[in-house]
Amino acid sequence: MFRAPGKLFVAGEYAVLWPGHPAVLMAVDRYATVTIADTAGPTTLTSDLSGGLVLRCERVDGRLAPAEPAAAGPLAFVRSAVDVVERLAAEHGRPGRPFHLSVATDLTAGDGRKLGLGSSAAVTVATCGALARFYDLRLSRADLYRVAMLATLAVTPDTSGGDVAAGAVGGWLLYCAPDRQRSPGLTGDAAWGTVSGALSAPWPELVLRPLPTPRSACLEAGWTGRPASTTGLLGRFRDDPDGSVAGRHRAFLAASTTCVSLLATGLMGGNVGRIQQQIRRARDLLSELDRRASLGWMTPRLRALCEVAEAFGAAAKPSGAGGGDCGIALLRGDQSYVLPELRERWIAAGVQPLALHPHPTQQDTL
Repeated sequence: MFRAPGKLFVAGEYAVLWPGHPAVLMAVDRYATVTIADTAGPTTLTSDLSGGLVLRCERVDGRLAPAEPAAAGPLAFVRSAVDVVERLAAEHGRPGRPFHLSVATDLTAGDGRKLGLGSSAAVTVATCGALARFYDLRLSRADLYRVAMLATLAVTPDTSGGDVAAGAVGGWLLYCAPDRQRSPGLTGDAAWGTVSGALSAPWPELVLRPLPTPRSACLEAGWTGRPASTTGLLGRFRDDPDGSVAGRHRAFLAASTTCVSLLATGLMGGNVGRIQQQIRRARDLLSELDRRASLGWMTPRLRALCEVAEAFGAAAKPSGAGGGDCGIALLRGDQSYVLPELRERWIAAGVQPLALHPHPTQQDTL
């Protein structure tokens, strides 16, 4: 059994899509849990996502393939994770075995709507971690991230991987995405050669740096009740007829990098005032980007979430790609007495408070 946490973006959204531009994330105590057991029958994958899924697989030339291809789509991340880890296991002399793999999560609402906590990434990381243990592969947390990132890129090649990093490492985290153009192992399946080779190759610009949890602050999260399409928003952000998205947003990228760096410094020093200042700065930068790029990032409910929280002295912003999903509010520890009223005001504004806490940083070997 292996579980991987969900995440909240604290700052650095959109900019983190470019190598060298950091983000700060917090892993949260909502999880994808994957259980694997040997079976005498065919390999099966089951999940509680989308109301319950069952997929039977068969081996073709040593690799698992869905017996019912039409039913395989919703389990794309699980299948990709299985493929990458089984390839790695074979490279270590461990041939594939039949198994039953089961996925369970608490990263969605009761009706199945996503909360914006990175459920796909958590499922991918948990699948990779469970299979690594099943095949007795001794992966470090950094290599767990790399394996899960390879699996994720095969499904969503434009991802930053921040949610994958939070799922693999946990805690508060400073993250920079790897530069795929400078790493042959990240530019597509054909370039890997072997998974082992991709893991041992340099991943330029990659940063996975644990940060201390701010002990003299509390972070609240609220859900708008409206799932957002991260892929659609990122596509709109990248839609650039001149072919130079990074050039068009150069000032934003530079300002975001400064903001996130100052936020990380505030976390390292436990300076809540600086942390709040940079959360507000990140919100302002993304709001300006929203106005210029017409992203639809700040929805009416996310604006209400921020306005209510700021009225209580919290620093607030949407978390992640925006357009729905979650927002965060960070208060000083001595302001915690306002939380019951803040939550009531959020509910009145159509925002559901989420009971979330940091998932600790993980440094063990699987």
